[in-house]
Amino acid sequence: MDFTKETNLAIEKVVKEKLTSLIEVRASEMVEDIVKDVFRWGDVKKQIKEKIESSIQVNLQEFDLIDYNALIAKTINENLVQQINLQPILDMTQDIIGFVNKKEISLEDIAQIFIEASQEENDTDGSGQITFITEESDRDYMSVYADVNPNVDKYNCSFKFCFSTKGNRDGKIFLFRHKEKYFDSRLKNVTPARMVNMNAISHQIFRLYSAQVRITDYECEPSEYWDRY
Repeated sequence: MDFTKETNLAIEKVVKEKLTSLIEVRASEMVEDIVKDVFRWGDVKKQIKEKIESSIQVNLQEFDLIDYNALIAKTINENLVQQINLQPILDMTQDIIGFVNKKEISLEDIAQIFIEASQEENDTDGSGQITFITEESDRDYMSVYADVNPNVDKYNCSFKFCFSTKGNRDGKIFLFRHKEKYFDSRLKNVTPARMVNMNAISHQIFRLYSAQVRITDYECEPSEYWDRY
């Protein structure tokens, strides 16, 4: 056997039968790599990202867990809204979640959340009081103990949250606790309305924590009293 001749014949056969397809494969891989690089870096990626954000009307960089859930709910709503009236449900969800676009909130506004819940629970009373205790630590944070009932000991309050008072974390909540209470301070059964109010407050305070909304004006002691008139 003439080895050189056979080798040349084999090479000629490969060139004739497979060279075109081999070039096509490599060319395709090269083009794919180029396209991946184009979409991975530079203005093209930025333009695509802006187009997506514009289409769903949300800034992807500002997402947190509740925002993501709200986006999913929005998608479901868009598919079902023509079949049933979801507006009452959406209004209720908005009331519970709240603070969708808020980046700052004063400590007095947080106290107002508890006041509004107290007013709703005591809808026949003309005035009332909540518990809203603030304690500033020498370790650069403030603790808040709150309850819709008046004169509750801080250790028995339904809610406690702590936030920093110094540095780049100033005003940001780093601890949040909600104590489930099946009896109020007078040892009476908690009503369904009370449970709804407590859950609504819990969602709103957790929203401040999860979205890292900054608490402002915490030097001023919020009022615990409310009056409808």
